[in-house]
Amino acid sequence: MLFSASIFIPEKPKFFNLTCSEKLSYLSIGTITVYGFAMLLIEHFFKYKFSEYFFYPTVVLLLVHIAGIFIRFTEFENLNGYFEGKISFEENSLTINEIEYRYSDLENLVIYGNSFSGERTKNYRYGPMYGNGVENLISFTYDGIKIEKYFQLNSERHLDELQEVLIHILTTEKLPYKREYLDFINDEHRSFLLFELLVGKLIREKRIECAEGIRLIGLNSKETEEFKAKYCSSLK
Repeated sequence: MLFSASIFIPEKPKFFNLTCSEKLSYLSIGTITVYGFAMLLIEHFFKYKFSEYFFYPTVVLLLVHIAGIFIRFTEFENLNGYFEGKISFEENSLTINEIEYRYSDLENLVIYGNSFSGERTKNYRYGPMYGNGVENLISFTYDGIKIEKYFQLNSERHLDELQEVLIHILTTEKLPYKREYLDFINDEHRSFLLFELLVGKLIREKRIECAEGIRLIGLNSKETEEFKAKYCSSLK
């Protein structure tokens, strides 16, 4: 077995299962908005002037909102689903819950693997600070049946292992080469030597152009000259 991960089954939309900090934030801000709007309407239509004591509840609600801000710094997103089964990449096949799918028979393959447990979310002002690494997806058609599974990467190292395995499978062509499969490798791992060697091999075999290889890896001007000398000079 080259790589394995737990399969994640999404169960309900995120908004219907809020975390503690999200509940505190939405409740406090929502209540302040409704409370303040109601006071303005009463003052405007009934010409009633509220005393300062009526504003004290908003202070309490602001404290609740601040508490939510502090809670979020150590908070993970809710899973909103459950784990069931395992997906693994073998040398010659993909295995899902002990059912093998040969790489050579996969059609319409899409792999997204760039999310890991403990990764910072994009919630910069409110909501949980860390994700659970369950936004990774593999989708393909096998014998006319579409199969789609989410899976968890439980650490940054786990993410590295997946990317290394994908590069290995592409390099050895256990998965028959298609240009779009190179997009399975994320930007960070395209700078790795393993990916450079794969791209260099494809250039020498004239399956991609030298310029495209340079663009895929994202080389600077100095690195570009070294890359051309190493992999592209023999093409002239």
